[in-house]
Amino acid sequence: MEGVPLLLGNAQHRGKRKEQQDSFAISDVSDAVFVEKGGILAVLADGMGGMSLGREASALAVETMLESYVIKEGNEPVVEALMRSLSRANMAVVELARKHCLEGSVGTTMAAAVIFRGSLYWVSVGDSRIYLCRDGRLIQLTADHTYASELYEEAYSGEISWNDALLHPQRGALTSFLGMERIPIVDRNAQPLSLRDDDRVLLCSDGLYRGLLSEEIVEEMRLSPREAAERLVLRVLAKDLPHQDNVTAIVLAPMEPSLAYCEVERRVGGMSHVVGEVR
Repeated sequence: MEGVPLLLGNAQHRGKRKEQQDSFAISDVSDAVFVEKGGILAVLADGMGGMSLGREASALAVETMLESYVIKEGNEPVVEALMRSLSRANMAVVELARKHCLEGSVGTTMAAAVIFRGSLYWVSVGDSRIYLCRDGRLIQLTADHTYASELYEEAYSGEISWNDALLHPQRGALTSFLGMERIPIVDRNAQPLSLRDDDRVLLCSDGLYRGLLSEEIVEEMRLSPREAAERLVLRVLAKDLPHQDNVTAIVLAPMEPSLAYCEVERRVGGMSHVVGEVR
């Protein structure tokens, strides 16, 4: 896998919300010099509903994360570069809140993945997710930082009933996110995950995984990354769920080195796309 380039696709839709509060970015895959020392970074953020400046917070977090990561030097480990960039993104969101006198009322999730020399590294805060699709199975790599996780631990230990855990009205509240002075929980892999030729990596906001079964996601991930991202978003929109949240999907996959990769801008059904194609 070392040295094998990637194929990628992405899709996004506002859902039934008034504005798009999901943001995403992918580092420059055509920058061979940086790819050699830093790999390819994909990052996604979901501005928190019920708080202020969700769109601005997610956009700033993604922009800062990308800008911070691409100054990585060759001798800086990927894990350290990701954590350094995450910290800077967090401080940017904190400063945004201060600027508007909204301390404690601005927040966003973040999920970032780097594929470097055939291995996957990730970091996440909040409840946006990163999945690995391998051998027809969907494996959630990141943990959700929600109050539900704490409720489940209490239910396992017998402190509360499972009914109380599953029906708690605040179970979806985030317990860790960007915008906090000190991030209490950061999810990351201590060791890089070696990728296989047929692996697929999915980054998505909760508007996607809350509307699709794992089996439905796996079905679409068999397609090319461009088709998979588009189909995933269209499939959840087709369910016409009430209060459908913003939805974003980024799909990464290894690519045969004999093929040429290029990015193409496409607009289909109101969705914005900058997709990778193989020629």
